Amino acid sequence: MVGALLLASVALPARAEADFSIERTEQWSMTSAKGDVYSVSIALPQIPAPATGYRVIYALDPQWSFATLVETARLQEDLLGPTVIVGIGYPQFSNDRRMFDMTIPADRATLPNNRFDPPYGAIGGADAFLTFIETMVKPAVAKRVRINGSQQTLVGHSLGGLLVLHALFTRPDSFQTYAAGSPSIWWGDRAINRELQAFAKRDLPAPRRLLITVGGLEQRSSPAQDALAASSVAAEDRAAVVKMSRCITREMAQVDHARWLAQRLRDAGPPQLEVRYVEFDDEDHLSVVPSFLARAVRFASSGMLERPTSRGLRSSNSAPPSTDLLACTRPFQSTPAKK
Repeated sequence: MVGALLLASVALPARAEADFSIERTEQWSMTSAKGDVYSVSIALPQIPAPATGYRVIYALDPQWSFATLVETARLQEDLLGPTVIVGIGYPQFSNDRRMFDMTIPADRATLPNNRFDPPYGAIGGADAFLTFIETMVKPAVAKRVRINGSQQTLVGHSLGGLLVLHALFTRPDSFQTYAAGSPSIWWGDRAINRELQAFAKRDLPAPRRLLITVGGLEQRSSPAQDALAASSVAAEDRAAVVKMSRCITREMAQVDHARWLAQRLRDAGPPQLEVRYVEFDDEDHLSVVPSFLARAVRFASSGMLERPTSRGLRSSNSAPPSTDLLACTRPFQSTPAKK
């Protein structure tokens, strides 16, 4: 993808299997009801489980999140208590099904297609993926280790952050805590907003907690991002592609959307929902990941060390930020987008 933020949100490159191991971890394969194979990893804490069982963090995109979460949680075990980390990913770190698993249905005409990038593949499989986690992954984890069913957290970044929001809005009983880093709220002309409107009217049966974070630089294109966009095309197209990439980064409005959503939920969400918003200065869509994961570990520990913050928020019931993502790619579409 030539849009640097689109690259990070949709088509992060696959990684080869790492040639190292983390102590007290286990990995196994699981096949969903549809026949899709997943790789599930679990890391056990270094100290015994409390009487109520371990709290659990379920992490999406474990190829980028699992090791960081494990070491971050273990470093703070004496302070925060023990946490089991579970990663749900794909064999050989393949990303072939990532877009399908982590997106909600959307009109393809709203997606920023252009002639420089591969067309979007299958989309809209979020519900099937969440059902797989709920009905297969969770029971498998419970068989391996004693867990606390009332302290379970779902963590995801970018498209994973979108999936976290979808899980909260449509299945608030699945987890008690949700952590959405740099969520792709722009997806499908903000299709998640329809779910938000229905969720805001719900009366939750029990308290729920949501962490939303974003990097302060996510709406600006850096020289490195420009160079990455330019490197993907022939010399005669580079200037146009860099311009398009900058436009995409701006019109996805990651910061504005994250801030708006936190405001909206704080002002008009269910009263049983606690919302925390954190904006990491001087971090972009990729560099922010370690900071997000570190904060997610703290947030998952029932708010220990957390201090309520409203930095960057103001009371507002306004509409989402005004953006026109398709204006960035419309001049570069080779064929009309199909629904």
